[in-house]
Amino acid sequence: MPDTDKLPFNDLAGLPQSIQRALTMHGNFKALGVSPLVCTLGLLDEQTNGRWCSRCEGIWFGYALEVQCPVCGNRSG
Repeated sequence: MPDTDKLPFNDLAGLPQSIQRALTMHGNFKALGVSPLVCTLGLLDEQTNGRWCSRCEGIWFGYALEVQCPVCGNRSG
C-alpha cells in the first residue's frame, strides 16, 4: 500500500474518513442541513450522505453525487 502522505492528492479523503478527520481537527461543527435536491426528491435520512464543508466548518447532507455545499457553494470539501 502506498504512503498517502507522499501522494499529490493527500488532502482528499472519501467519506466517512473526511468527516472523521474534520471532527477530530475542529471539534465543534455546525449542522448545515440538507441540499435542495434532497428536498426535491423527498429522500429519507438513510438515503443521504454527510459532507464536510471546510468554509462553513459544518456538515451538510445530500444525494450521493452532490459536492456543492448548500450554504456557501463550496465544492472543495
